[in-house]
Amino acid sequence: MIRRILAGMARILVVEDDRDLADLSRMQLEEAGFAVEVRGDGLDAWQRIEAGEHFDLVLLDLGLPGMDGLDLCRRIRTRDGYLPLIVLTARGAELDRVLGLELGADDYLVK
Repeated sequence: MIRRILAGMARILVVEDDRDLADLSRMQLEEAGFAVEVRGDGLDAWQRIEAGEHFDLVLLDLGLPGMDGLDLCRRIRTRDGYLPLIVLTARGAELDRVLGLELGADDYLVK
């Protein structure tokens, strides 16, 4: 999986409700050679994952409609198998960072 990500062959799920940020993320990742799927709703993203869609990485915003990003992170971590997950959010408070990492995010980046 790590080799696929580093080689630019990975399939990345971007979960972001801000359309402009989602489009920018998609454009940058596709230029780097990644296959990208964007979902603007946490529940929609969860249903894709739960249905068995394969992703090599999830880039996750926290403030989402349908299902909060923290809830989505928690659910992803209860599944079998490891799915790398990076939180990419405007929430920069230390408490938010700690909570995101405790729930299983591999990294927490502030926009």
